[in-house]
Amino acid sequence: NQGLREWESSLDMPLWMPGQKAASRQKARMYILEAEAYAKEVEDRAIGEADRFNSLYQAYKKAPEVTRKRLYLETMERILGNTDKVILESGSGNVLPYLPLPAIKKQN
Repeated sequence: NQGLREWESSLDMPLWMPGQKAASRQKARMYILEAEAYAKEVEDRAIGEADRFNSLYQAYKKAPEVTRKRLYLETMERILGNTDKVILESGSGNVLPYLPLPAIKKQN
């Protein structure tokens, strides 16, 4: 700020048009507030992710195999949850290998 004031005072004509300085300061304040809000959002998200990781790690230390299986199943559910296809294990009994589920869904 001191350098800007010295530079402004060294000019023969005014650096700012009337009202321009206040508008620029308001704009700068707005950018600062937006940046601070974004930083807080990123920090809160990081804290939440770290807490989730720590709770998963504690569960893993208590029961590694169960936690591993649970994470696998949750991931598969998230990935395959919105698909129209059904995946069957070979040798799963008397199940038809193809079920036209998308067509059946459209009829309902």
